[in-house]
Amino acid sequence: MLRTFTLLIILGLSVSVFSQKNQITEHKIKNITGVAYGNETQTMEQVKQQALNKAKTAALRKAGVSENINSYSSLFRSEINNTMEELFVSDILSDINGVVKNIEIVNEKPEFIQNNQIKYTITINCTVIKYKNSKDLSFSAWIDGIKPVYKNGDGLSFTIKPTLDCYARIFIFTSESFILFPNNYEKSYKLTKMTEHAFPDPSVVNSYELTIDNKKLDHETDRIVFVLLKEDLTYTGRVNYKDITDWIMTIPPDKRFIKSFSFEVYRNK
Repeated sequence: MLRTFTLLIILGLSVSVFSQKNQITEHKIKNITGVAYGNETQTMEQVKQQALNKAKTAALRKAGVSENINSYSSLFRSEINNTMEELFVSDILSDINGVVKNIEIVNEKPEFIQNNQIKYTITINCTVIKYKNSKDLSFSAWIDGIKPVYKNGDGLSFTIKPTLDCYARIFIFTSESFILFPNNYEKSYKLTKMTEHAFPDPSVVNSYELTIDNKKLDHETDRIVFVLLKEDLTYTGRVNYKDITDWIMTIPPDKRFIKSFSFEVYRNK
C-alpha cells in the first residue's frame, strides 16, 4: 500500500469527457439477449453476470464491433473474477475499439434445469460507443526504474520518456487502489516527447513510500498502471479497479497508451 502524501490524492473532481466527438459513434441497441449456464459451485449472481456479459458481447457485434471480440470476452471475464493481472499484462485494453454503456435490463429469467444446473436469461437495452480509429502505433513510452522487489518503507521512483507529447495518469492496484499521479502535491503537466521525466518531482518529494498496512501479511503484490493521454483528461471517479478500467475504455485507443508493472513489497524481518 502507498502511505505517504499519495493517500491525500484528489477524490472529488468530475470526470473529463473526451473532446473529439467525431472520433466515436453511438449505437442504440434494443432487446439483445444473453444466456448463461452455471453449476452448483456458482451463485445465481455469478451466472447472471455471465449472461449479462454475453448480452453485452452480442450488442457489440450488432453494432458492428466485431474486431478482437475475444478481447471483450477476456475483459468481461476479468470483471467477474476481478483479475486485473490478466487485463493489464495483455493487450486487451489496447485491442478494444468499443464500449457498452447505459445498460437497461428489460427482462431477466433465472431458473433451475436438469441436474440442478442454473440457467439465466437476460435481455437488455444499451448504448454501444464505437471508436473510429485503432491504437496509434507511434504512441509509446520508455518507463524505467520500477524494481521487481521492494522492502517495506522503500521509496518508489521512476522515469517516463514518451514518444509523443502527452499527459500521465498513474494508478496503483493492491488490496486497495490509489491514484498515484496527479495528486494534491503534483499537478498534471505536459510530458514533452523524447524527454525523460522524473516521478515524483524531486523538488516536491524524493520518492513515493511503499508500506504494508495489513499486519497479517509479510508481503503483498502491487501493480502500477501508467495511462498516457494525448489530452489532459481528469479521472476522479471512485478509486477502484473496475471504475478505472471502465474510464480507460471510454478513451479512444489512438488517444492513449497503457503500460503496467507488478512488484512485490516485503515486510522487514
